[in-house]
Parts: sequence; C-alpha cells; structure tokens
Amino acid sequence: MSDITILNRRRFIKSAGMTALAGAAGAVTTATSTASAQSSTAIPTLAGGKYDFDTPYNRVGTNSSRWDSPARNYPGGEFKYGMGVASMDFECAPCITEALGERCKHHNWGYLSTTEPLRKGIVNWNGERHGIDLEPSSLTLSDGVYPGIIAALRSFVPTGNKVLLTSPCYSGFYSMARAARVDTIDSQMRYVNGRYEIDWEDLESKMTSEVRAMIVCNPQNPTGNVWTEEELLRIGHLALEHKIVVLADEIHSDVVRATHRYVPFASLPDEAVINNSVSFNAISKTFNLAAMKNAYFYSKNPTLLARVNQFHRAELSTLGVVANEAAYQHGAEWFDQANAYLDDNHTFVENYIREHIPNVGYTRNEGTFMTFLDFSKVMAAVGAGDRYKAHDKDTPEEYFQDWLVHNSGIYLNPGSSYGTGGAGHMRMNVASSRLVLKEVFDAMAAAVNRL
Repeated sequence: MSDITILNRRRFIKSAGMTALAGAAGAVTTATSTASAQSSTAIPTLAGGKYDFDTPYNRVGTNSSRWDSPARNYPGGEFKYGMGVASMDFECAPCITEALGERCKHHNWGYLSTTEPLRKGIVNWNGERHGIDLEPSSLTLSDGVYPGIIAALRSFVPTGNKVLLTSPCYSGFYSMARAARVDTIDSQMRYVNGRYEIDWEDLESKMTSEVRAMIVCNPQNPTGNVWTEEELLRIGHLALEHKIVVLADEIHSDVVRATHRYVPFASLPDEAVINNSVSFNAISKTFNLAAMKNAYFYSKNPTLLARVNQFHRAELSTLGVVANEAAYQHGAEWFDQANAYLDDNHTFVENYIREHIPNVGYTRNEGTFMTFLDFSKVMAAVGAGDRYKAHDKDTPEEYFQDWLVHNSGIYLNPGSSYGTGGAGHMRMNVASSRLVLKEVFDAMAAAVNRL
C-alpha cells in the first residue's frame, strides 16, 4: 500500500483540522497511520525535541496559491501536486501560531504604536546569524520586497532606462520593472561543470549608459546559486565603474545548504561597494510568512536610502508584525531543523533523478528550496517545440507544464518565465514532506520514462 492514501476532498474541507498533504480538484492525499490523528493547531514533535516535517500537512481548501490555484485550471481532477509556488508546505513554527492566537484575544485592530521590537528582531537576527551590524535607524520597514525594489527602481532608473539581471532569474523582477516603467536587460549565465556561472564578459558588455541599476539575487532564484564573496565583490566593482546601483535581493538568505555560506552584500570588505548598494530582505521564505506582508530594506549610504524612501510607503499589518516578531525572537530552532530537512530534500532529489530519471537534468542547489530541472530531452520527446502554438501556449515550457499535469498530476513553473536561459527548464519547489516528494517523483518517473 502507498504511504499516501486518497481521501475525499469534501471530507477534508469539512475536517480542516486534519494534518494531511493536499492533492487537488477531487483528490487529497494524506500520510497514513499518525497523520489523521494530528491536530493542525500544534506541529508534532518527535523524540529529543525534533519537529516532525515528515507528516504531510494539508493546505487544500485554504485558498492556497500553491495548492488551490492550479486546480481551477484542471476541473477534471488531473492536477494533484502543487510543486511550483515558492512557499513551504510545513506547518509554521508553533511560536508564530501561539503569538497570533494571543493577539487575537484582544478584539481591537487600531493603529500600531511602535515597531521597535520588530526592528530589534531584524537587527539581532542579522547580527547573530549573518554577522552584519545594522543600525535600527538604517532600516526601512516594508510590506514586501516587491514594493521596496519598485521604489528603488523608480528612484534610480529613469523611465525607459534599464535594470540589469543575471538570468535565469526570478520572474518577479520583470514585473517589478514593468511596475516601475523601466526596461530589463538579461546577462545570461553560463552552465559550467554543473553550476551556473556569471558570464563576466557578457555582463560588463551589458553595462551601458542606459543601465542604471542591477538586481543581484542572493541566493539566486531559480538556479540556487549562493554567491561567494569574490563573485559579489567583482559585481560590486563593475557596478561602481559603470555608475550602476546594486539592488541586493536577499530574501532567500537563510535557506542555504550546509556546505555553503551566505554573504550579505552589505558585509563585503569594500566600503565603496557597500555604499553603492541597497539590500532587501524578509523572513517570509525563512518561516513561510509571505501572506503576513512584512519585509525591510537598508543601506549604509543614507543618501541612497533617502532616495528610495521618497518613493516608498509601507502599509504594515498588525498580525504581520506580531508573526514576524515571534519568529525573530523564538523561531530559530524550528528554522534550523527545517533548513536541515530541506538540505536533505535536495539530496533526495539529486539521488532520485540520478538513479531513476536520467533524462532529466539536475543542477545541485547551493541555497533556496527551489530546484531548476532541465527537461529539454523530455520536451523534445513530446514535441513541445512543435506543438505549443497549436495548443494556444506562448512557449514550449508552458505546453510541457500542461503535459506534465495531464500525465503525472504534477504542476511546475515553466522555465521560460525566468528570462534568457530558462528554455527547456522547469522550476520545482522541494519544501514538502519527503513522503510527498517520493510520490511526486514516482509519478514523474512513470510519465517521462515511458516516452
């Protein structure tokens, strides 16, 4: 019998307290044995104070972008596994739920009087975990990295000028640029010995007079690169030489594998490089708090910070502040265990693909809980390059996204969304129970190996 059994979706929605993994559109999957007995109000712990990340947690029917949105496009029930959107499937750290519950006992939602505890949490987290000394006054609180970077683009890049990206890169950077009414230019990375590397010659050639800012994503989404100090310094020196402001998006900074080290751009050993940058961060990936709308940005150059602030206004949520304060103050042990589990998930994916799906290309992640899989051989076998237009798709990757759902139930993000260099690839989220990953990859192997 499978480790995951099928339950009726309607029964799940009526019994929302059950701990389970969601399938979708007619099917919900759940781990057998202890899973159905667990309460959704307190994450299970194992012997020795370990949190249980193996027991799947059900998110279907909760208006989840990862699990409920794709199902609407497949009313026939073909969709089963939401492995695209960058959010964790784990139940959040208990300290967060407890803090939110306590705040909700007070039935008034007027204006906040202070955010000083939140600022202190941000400063302490960065100092203790990443060795960077931040002044609370240098921080600007925001309701997301998006509005912060958009404000920076509006400040530093005149309308019609360009922001430089190393691609493949996070698809949201293109929408940020559109919102700021600026253009983008890609410098495609090279794939060298199993790792994405910056093409330095191409990067510098793209640093023309029209380029006024460069977004440095560290760790890089979707490729998983964790940039070294040497790489970041080289970027910083080139940007200085060409009068380009560096916007460092470091939202995945905590999710780094054990053999790598995140280097904050603002910690580089060159004051001029640091003073030519603005850094953007949050713990929304660290603790799965995207819906709590809480982030921050900072610069050690007060002039740059002031320029961004003139285009920025935060609309913070009381519950978002409460959740983030709790995570900063009490969530470290939960995250350390979650991060180790994610590291093992990457190892599982790497081993599974090597042993069972050799026609799918895998790049070893250094950070993030996403992985960028090369399906170019599989896409060629299904004729994606010839068929996508006839199926009213914009790219072969979008056609393959649909093909994969219909043939395996798995929903991934098309690589073409991530700029130049994304062709033939699909982005996958591995932040799920390993029981779920095993079932997902078994379904994937069954679909692609029969071609």
